[in-house]
Amino acid sequence: RRQRQMCIRDRMGIVRVKEFEEEFEQEEIEIYALLRKVPNGAAVYSKDCLRPLAYTEANVDCKTGELDRREGILTWLISSDHEAGWGYDFKQYGIYRLLVRKAKIKILDENRLASWNNRYLVLKVLEWDAGQKELEALAAYLQQPKYIHTQRGDFLLNRQYKWYEMKTPDCGFTLDADEGSGETCEAALAAYKKHEMNMPELDRQLRAYAAGHMLDTANDWLDNDGEEPITADQFADRITLSELAFRNDGSIEAYYDDGDIFWGHCIIVRMDKNGNIEDAEIAG
Repeated sequence: RRQRQMCIRDRMGIVRVKEFEEEFEQEEIEIYALLRKVPNGAAVYSKDCLRPLAYTEANVDCKTGELDRREGILTWLISSDHEAGWGYDFKQYGIYRLLVRKAKIKILDENRLASWNNRYLVLKVLEWDAGQKELEALAAYLQQPKYIHTQRGDFLLNRQYKWYEMKTPDCGFTLDADEGSGETCEAALAAYKKHEMNMPELDRQLRAYAAGHMLDTANDWLDNDGEEPITADQFADRITLSELAFRNDGSIEAYYDDGDIFWGHCIIVRMDKNGNIEDAEIAG
C-alpha cells in the first residue's frame, strides 16, 4: 500500500496529503472568498488528519473578475493532534484572497450537495482582510437583518443555516429557505400559514400520533428503568413541544422533549405536505 506523504506546513497544524490533493485540479488559481460559515469542527480524514470545511457566500476569480454566487466550500487538512482551532482562523463575512486548487468535477450521489463540486483546496492565504468591492457590498447587505412578519410574531433570517426562526413562549419555529434560495421561503411559509392560528390543534394531532405509535417502545424503556407502564394519554401529557420546523417541500417536523420517557432523547414527528402524519421516532 502506498504510504501517505504528509508534512506539517506551519504552527497552525495544516498538513499536506498527496491522496487528498488528488481530488483537486493541478492548476493553482487566486480567488477572493466571502465566508458564510466558518468551521466549528472537522471530519476525520485519516487517523492522522482532520478535514475542516468553510462555506462561502460568493467567490471572485482574481484573473477574470467573474463573480460566482453559488455556495462554495473551502477545505484543507490539519493534524489530528493539533492543539486548538481548525487551521485557518477565518471569520464569518470575512473576505480573503486565497491561493487555491479547484475540485475535480464528479457525479455526486443524492446525499451530496451541489457545492461539493464547488470545493477549493486552500494552499495559502494571500490577504487576510482583502478589499473587493462586490464582496464588500454583499457582506454589508448580508449583515442586515431580514424579517418575515406573521400574526404570531416575526421570523428572523438565519443566513448561516438558511432558515427563518422565531421563538415564542410556547416553542420555537423555523421556516426553511426555498430550494436554491437563501432568502425566500414560500413553500415553508405556506405550510406554516395553514396552521398559524390553530397551532394547539396541530400539536394535539402530532402528540396523539406519537403516543399511539410509540407507546409500546416507551413502556419497554420505562420497564428497563424500573417505572410503571403508562397509557397513551399519559404519554401525550408528558411530552412537550419544543420546535416546529416547516420544510421547503411543505412538510413539517415537530420536535418534542420526551418527559424522561426515553432518558432525555428527542422525539421527532413528521407530517407530509398533504397533512398526513408519517412517522414518529427517537433521536439525539
